Amino acid sequence: MNRHAIVIGGSLAGLCAARALSRFFEHVTVLERDALPVDTRCRRGVPQARHVHALLARGRTELEQLLPGFTARLREAGALEHDMARDFAVLRPYGWAPREESGIPSLFASRELVEATVRGMLAEHSNVSFEDRSDVAGLRVDPYGSGRITGVVLENGARDVFADLVVDASGARSPAPRWLREAGLAVPEETRVDSFCSYSTRWYEAPPPEERPDGWWWKGIWIDPRPGCEKRAAVLFPAEGGRWIVTLVGLARMPPPTTEAGFAEALGRLPSPLIAQAVDLAKPVSPVYGSRSTVNRLRHYERVRWPLQGFLALGDAVCSFNPLYGQGMTAAAVCARILERQLELLAPGHPELSVRFFQAQSDFMSGPWRLATSADFRFAETEGQRPAFSEWRTRYMDALIAASGDDPALRAVIAEVVHMLCPPERLFAADVVVRVLRQHMRRRLGGMPPFAAAAAAAPRLAAR
Repeated sequence: MNRHAIVIGGSLAGLCAARALSRFFEHVTVLERDALPVDTRCRRGVPQARHVHALLARGRTELEQLLPGFTARLREAGALEHDMARDFAVLRPYGWAPREESGIPSLFASRELVEATVRGMLAEHSNVSFEDRSDVAGLRVDPYGSGRITGVVLENGARDVFADLVVDASGARSPAPRWLREAGLAVPEETRVDSFCSYSTRWYEAPPPEERPDGWWWKGIWIDPRPGCEKRAAVLFPAEGGRWIVTLVGLARMPPPTTEAGFAEALGRLPSPLIAQAVDLAKPVSPVYGSRSTVNRLRHYERVRWPLQGFLALGDAVCSFNPLYGQGMTAAAVCARILERQLELLAPGHPELSVRFFQAQSDFMSGPWRLATSADFRFAETEGQRPAFSEWRTRYMDALIAASGDDPALRAVIAEVVHMLCPPERLFAADVVVRVLRQHMRRRLGGMPPFAAAAAAAPRLAAR
């Protein structure tokens, strides 16, 4: 049977979904509202594209499964590979994180390069095609009353595109709930958590190694906000082409400046002057970009009372996170792999495909959702329904982070959870809780100097 699938949205989630579908459908069409670039330029429909991105270890693994050779192709295109625990100067609330081998290498590249690499590899599959400048206006529903989605309607009624399966990957602002309502179909409930976080970002041409001060061993910098002080954090990530991307984060209704002078001044007020000193030696190659698209949004398709036949949604169209936690690209890749596994178990036209997929996707998304929203609920300004015991969880997480400053085993557990290599529940396992309590008691009883390992890890600042 000549089966056809449509993917709405050509960003990373849509590209990953198209690759998964290409194994089970004769034709897969990716409909993208924007003009798809032929290089690594930004697309208008990706509001976070110019800001810092992170591809976590789980995301790298899943992309490699979807597109074998992805890592090598991305590195050939200029991506850099570093172990953050070894190669980054990381300032935590307890002090500078000790340098060590984590065994979890990370890829560093612009969002545009990651997306362009995946798009290029996907274009090599002959049964996948792209139609850009194709704005979807609604869903086409079976006229005989079955309620099955049979395709999409393009903007201005230009034409209908028929399909056996429609997958919405159009992002956090997906209009799919409105389309479903207009079609008389079930609409998912929505949960929102907003900490009013915002960004400003600037790109720099990094100085050559010989122009950097002696002792500047780091390849990147991460600065957490200092408790009780101004709610600002910042990162400096390396990127392809000998560039640095510097993102300043404003937390809890404290938007960072978007002027050049204000941006530089705010970097100088961070808990450490290291990033400010670094950019003083670098050449700006962009204006300062601002973004406030940071709300956590979860659409509960798994709670819809009757199956949405012929329709699925994944990635940010279902669950979008505060980008501060770097989960988006990885979650998109994982969801595409969940789709692939469900299609292996069920035929593409199976009546329970949507029910099983949405439940499996929800089971996975619950972990990163809890991580992101728990972190955002640390701030009194955050709006949303606070979960039970949220204050207790916050205190425990503070104790865990503090204890990890002198416990490499705890740092390893935290890294595995952050990279989605194990679920967040691992942080509350008995052996982890015991280690946290032991470190806390030793410090309270004076049995160990406070954060000795962190003090020894402080990076050298430039001479004044």
